[in-house]
Amino acid sequence: MIGIIFGPPGSGKGTQAARIEKEFRLKHLSTGEILRAEVASGSPIGKEAGRIMAAGDLVPDELIVDIVRGRLPEAETGAGVLLDGFPRTVRQAQALDAMLADEGHTLDFVIALDVPEAELVERLLHRARVEGRADDTRQAIAERMHEYHKLTEAVLDHYSRQGVPVKRVDGLGSPEEVFGRIRRAIGISSV
Repeated sequence: MIGIIFGPPGSGKGTQAARIEKEFRLKHLSTGEILRAEVASGSPIGKEAGRIMAAGDLVPDELIVDIVRGRLPEAETGAGVLLDGFPRTVRQAQALDAMLADEGHTLDFVIALDVPEAELVERLLHRARVEGRADDTRQAIAERMHEYHKLTEAVLDHYSRQGVPVKRVDGLGSPEEVFGRIRRAIGISSV
């Protein structure tokens, strides 16, 4: 089983991805975590990604695709894979489609967490205060939301046109309530 979880910053995506990973025994591949690990390791990819991220730019499609291509085979040993943070652009989605087709796989589901933007901003500002994140200003958050919506909507449309089940899930409520909605959206019992 191969799925993708989408959600804007502050939507609870990380919390829900961990629950999906545990319940459905899917390997959670978070490109954000992978990038941070590559930067911390000082690998060539990590050095390049770190330089780009320090400048406040998005890591280019080619670099992200290379990272995922390197990690996807190791994740295929279990019940499947849950991708988080990838694909972010239609070009990345097309690259993922090609990678999966080469392996004889297809995408089984896409979960998109929907949370009103005002709630997301409040969650992120709270997290910034609690965790001391100076870069999570109201203006920076608004820019990240704009980029997320601009890029993600096109990816969701890409998969909808291909017939992949794209499930929008209400991300408001307790983590348990949201996970119950995700479980129903995926529509299968745990493995």
